[in-house]
Amino acid sequence: MTASVTPDGGAAGRTERAFPGLDGIRVLAATAVVLTHASFWTGTDPSLPADRALARLDVGVAIFFVLSGFLLGRPFFQAAARGQRAPRAAAYLWRRGLRILPAYWLAVVAALAFLPGNDSAGAGDWVRHLLLVQIYDSEPDAAGLTHLWSMCTEVTFYLLLPLLVAGLLRLAGGWRPARILAGLAALAVLGAAWVAVVWQVQSTGSSLNVWLPAFLSWFAGGMALAVLSLCDDAWPLVRGVRDVASNAWTCWALAGALFWVACSPVAGPLTLEDPSSVEAVTKNLLYMGVGVLLVAPLVLHRRPLGVPGEVLGGRAARVLAETSYGLFLFHMPLLVGLYHLLGWQPFTGRFWFVAIVTWIGGTVLAAVCYVLVERPVRRLRSLVPPQASRRRGPRRESAQDPDELTSETTRAASAVSAST
Repeated sequence: MTASVTPDGGAAGRTERAFPGLDGIRVLAATAVVLTHASFWTGTDPSLPADRALARLDVGVAIFFVLSGFLLGRPFFQAAARGQRAPRAAAYLWRRGLRILPAYWLAVVAALAFLPGNDSAGAGDWVRHLLLVQIYDSEPDAAGLTHLWSMCTEVTFYLLLPLLVAGLLRLAGGWRPARILAGLAALAVLGAAWVAVVWQVQSTGSSLNVWLPAFLSWFAGGMALAVLSLCDDAWPLVRGVRDVASNAWTCWALAGALFWVACSPVAGPLTLEDPSSVEAVTKNLLYMGVGVLLVAPLVLHRRPLGVPGEVLGGRAARVLAETSYGLFLFHMPLLVGLYHLLGWQPFTGRFWFVAIVTWIGGTVLAAVCYVLVERPVRRLRSLVPPQASRRRGPRRESAQDPDELTSETTRAASAVSAST
């Protein structure tokens, strides 16, 4: 979920390199997820303002989904805007699989094999988690792997994205941004409707609330930013949006205000109690707003962001962003293992101790995984070429991988995207 697309190479990787500030956002989102889990396990008091905020830091998941909608959707929309062929779905899925599955499988195997809470895990538990289908039945998740529901949802989005964009373009009659944005708005409404219905009929053990439709608004928000980033300023809507996005602190203040509202009872309980359908929809839409407002200044701004841009897109942010996926994967098995090692019961312990140890330990494990597993498998990207093989003359056959080429037009477009 938090996996950077830069190592994927190809169009998605070039998109991320054009917007370096997204690295810092990814790190902040991963840290938010770690903090909210540490808060839950240490039993912080939701009646206190600071603890209410910690409980709502699961908003990090919404930020990840917005990032995925933008980064993975933009190359498909960009091809349509330029009248070019869409990225090859087979290559796109192969690169995504290489980026997320090896580290994911390692985390699952480690948790199932070594956490005492999984001593009774059977073959079915292994298969469910390894195939990312654990959210589609009523069986409980394995110890240390409860956070991976979001990976199941995200992978479903990966699989459907080429079809989703193709359907939007077909309904819009091609590259017609206004119609595409209307289609994305309809998807967001559909997602909100799904959430409302699910929490009306939710039964014990049901996981319908974590299936992809429940988060269409979050992905659609990111895809809408992708569309807007490709539009000309001659369109008043785009000009107005860019004007707002160019004032980063205003956008981030608005995101903070929405987050503050989400910390109130209108977004539902902060404990494990079920929300009402209205509360669930409210929380869902507030989180979408937070994610979009945090990302928008980094992809739609007209002028450099100054110090915030330098920090979010700096070397430290880039390094941590590469390990943020592993941090997300390994922090929960590490946290559960820490409690077992110390003999602590859930809802006990010191929050800051647990949060710091989990973050640092998770980052170290993530770095090791990145060096030994994630980075080496990049070499397999070329097994599925970005373009289908064709019969060509000797000159064309010796050409460089077209997906790795950057034409003058692409370089110019990337420069404009990075500076506008």
